[in-house]
Amino acid sequence: MVIDHPRLEEKLIYNSLRENNLRINLMNVTSVPLPINGIHAPELSLIRTIGMFRGARASAVLESMGSYVINESKSILVCGDKVLTYAALSRSGIPIPKSFLALGKEAAIKAYNFFNSVAVDKPPLGSWGRMISLVRNHNMMEQIALAREMMSSSMKGHLIQEYVDTGGKDLRCLVLGGKLLGCMERIASNGWKSNVALGAKVRSVKATPLMEELSIKAAEAIEGEFVAVDLLANEGILVNEVNGIPEFKGFMRATGINVPREIALYIMRMLRS
Repeated sequence: MVIDHPRLEEKLIYNSLRENNLRINLMNVTSVPLPINGIHAPELSLIRTIGMFRGARASAVLESMGSYVINESKSILVCGDKVLTYAALSRSGIPIPKSFLALGKEAAIKAYNFFNSVAVDKPPLGSWGRMISLVRNHNMMEQIALAREMMSSSMKGHLIQEYVDTGGKDLRCLVLGGKLLGCMERIASNGWKSNVALGAKVRSVKATPLMEELSIKAAEAIEGEFVAVDLLANEGILVNEVNGIPEFKGFMRATGINVPREIALYIMRMLRS
């Protein structure tokens, strides 16, 4: 298992793997160098880093040595960049919010003009709801665009999207090995962002056939084996994001589903196949 800063999720996975008598090697990529060739790679590698680029790079190296990796580097990279995620979803015919890519201030303002008054601005990279803004007027859009121009190159772009009013709620579904584990509803505790990291409340919901279909198709579109799919439900259902190294403690609290056990059982099946 590849880690950088072990969280509760990684500890639970580790314990579950041990309980199922699987031999585990913990590889902390912040303290142990990973040779790009010349070593015997593990038969199967589970990527559980917080850092997206760390996970993708470690995954690529392990893949090059023949290790079966969950998730593969291309999947982690696509999920880590919201533009690549939306492109992959759109290419597969999966419904997403109306979105524009803007790679500069002028383009961002023009993209905002496509919406009547309210739009969502996201940087291409980022998690936990950071730097996502609800834009209500041209002055606000200009200020965000100016600020973004001062940031590093990876943060300069914009995703300008329609605001889908869900009442501060969204749905998070976990997919493992092409099957839906379950779904929960996240309810914002303050404002409109429903990230658990920002204090959102969670509750279990029964997945409808459409929720299940879209979640599995989204996982297939980014070629991910273990992913979290975020859905927005209003008049219909849209896929909002896909996470390639998902946290799941809030999901477990809401649904009661033992995710580490499901991961361990899945790994055992893959090793036997």
